[in-house]
Amino acid sequence: MSTAVKTKRGLLGNAFRSDRWNSRISTANVTPKEMWLGYVIGPYGMLVVQSIVNSYYNQYMTDVLGFTAERAMWMASFMVLFPLLSKLFDAVTNIVMSKIIDSTVCRQGKVRPWLIMSIPLVVLSVVLLFWMPFSGPRAQAAWVCFSYVLYYCVSFTMWNMSKELTPALSTRNVQQRKNLATAAEITRNVGTGIVSILFPMILSGVCAAMNGNDAQGYLLTMSLMSCIAIPLTFIQYFFTRERVTEERRGEVGLTDEAARVEAEHTLVKPEATLTEQLKVCIRDKYWIIFVLTVFAFNILSNMRNISLIYYCGWVVRGNQYGARAAIQATFQMIALSPMGPGIALVLPMVKKLGRTKTIWMGSVLTVIGSVFAYAMAGNRMYIMIGTALAAIGNIAFSYLIMSYMGDVIDHVEWKSGTRCDGLTGGFVSAAMMFAVGIAQGLFNLGLMLTKYAQPTEIGLSVEGVKLYADQPAAATGWINFAYQGTYIVMGVMIFLVFKFLFDLEKKMPQVSTELQDRRVAEYAAHGMEYLPPAELERREIEAQKAETEANRIADLKARCEKQGLDFEAENQKYLDKLAAKQAKAEAKAARKAAKAKK
Repeated sequence: MSTAVKTKRGLLGNAFRSDRWNSRISTANVTPKEMWLGYVIGPYGMLVVQSIVNSYYNQYMTDVLGFTAERAMWMASFMVLFPLLSKLFDAVTNIVMSKIIDSTVCRQGKVRPWLIMSIPLVVLSVVLLFWMPFSGPRAQAAWVCFSYVLYYCVSFTMWNMSKELTPALSTRNVQQRKNLATAAEITRNVGTGIVSILFPMILSGVCAAMNGNDAQGYLLTMSLMSCIAIPLTFIQYFFTRERVTEERRGEVGLTDEAARVEAEHTLVKPEATLTEQLKVCIRDKYWIIFVLTVFAFNILSNMRNISLIYYCGWVVRGNQYGARAAIQATFQMIALSPMGPGIALVLPMVKKLGRTKTIWMGSVLTVIGSVFAYAMAGNRMYIMIGTALAAIGNIAFSYLIMSYMGDVIDHVEWKSGTRCDGLTGGFVSAAMMFAVGIAQGLFNLGLMLTKYAQPTEIGLSVEGVKLYADQPAAATGWINFAYQGTYIVMGVMIFLVFKFLFDLEKKMPQVSTELQDRRVAEYAAHGMEYLPPAELERREIEAQKAETEANRIADLKARCEKQGLDFEAENQKYLDKLAAKQAKAEAKAARKAAKAKK
């Protein structure tokens, strides 16, 4: 006898109820289509926009708006403090967004609807970031604060927290979840890396078309880039699926006929409060290590990203600020060229050695390459060699770190019995957002202390390239550390953590098995049979097929009676045609399998 366990209604309970909002993914297992469309292509637009804003907004403020210590000391203080203080709003918005996610009872899931809801806010906030309606510096500073908070603390938080939780809620299968998280990180690293090659030239061309008006060039370029994210986010929404959410709510059923099967084998559980989640999370060492590692990694990587355009203008070839766009495009293209082959190298290493060992082994290369590049400031060839080596070493960590998020959540549930999706997503999203502000504040602190000045044009080279006055040696030294030195620190940190502290991977088989055993016992206590989502869906599909076949037979009998046809003959025609179709499909699959073996 089945027992119904009901939950109270919450946010978006009556939203997105039309079938046109349903996920286009209906399989119990994660498919290549879901991975590529939902986790690679779909998130690409938002991640590209974020990457550009992270890398260029600081340069827009120092070099276009002129917020430097040379101009006014209060500007120097502002550049250091406002990114940090803005993260106080992030603390609030991430807590709020965590609560919102756990309170969402939308038919389409608890995170996917917020992907759609974030689109207009992200586009609006990006446009406002690069539209400056004021000429006075204090009014400009106020506008910067407003638009910065709107983007980082509200709109991007809404999208990013939902995106980060999607792999963890997509499946309980550890291998499939790892693949999804890895695919998402490929998009974050390789995809945005490609943009870092192309975008400088695009921006330079648009600014030139605006007769050298960099402010208008930035506004037009970023408006266009933000609009690209709109259709891609819809792809992300439609080609993802929250199987874990469906399992916990008892929403795996597909049709009315399958509802009976679903009702006999599903049990809906209420979500724990954020306070309850926090109490169990802070007692789990893997959860703490994971969150702190993500936090530190994002601070260091954001400092590196923010400093890139400065590094290309003042360090790679010395003072070549006028040619920074071309230098950055060439530098990124060569330095990132090993990323593609590197992925091909990392995947078999992960299969043979596991994620943990592959990560700490790669960190050794990161340290060696970055130390070499750091010592060779001004020597473009050696810098590119060292940077490429460091990038290869960092591939495994960059692509695999978020695959541990679902593992950590499962470990907390295994240890305490409490699921912590909302809180973990909130902390990870908060760590990423706080990291941006901290990285920007630290980088700007270095610029202001070393007397970095707004670039001053002093003439043209014989090739027609603009020439700029030199920056202080201390400023270029700081820029060098911000780009290469951060990777040295990151490599050392990753080695220590994954070599000596974080061994969760080897415990996951036990965790996954025991969680399923508990689920079986829990269902049995309610007089119900627990079925894994794949088996439950298989039975529901069988019930659906039976219903469809019964309807077909009834319709055919009615037609035969009306038209005076022989039902048996007509039915046999249909069955023969269906058998031929199935035989053709099986033959095609066999040929494909034989070809794959060769």
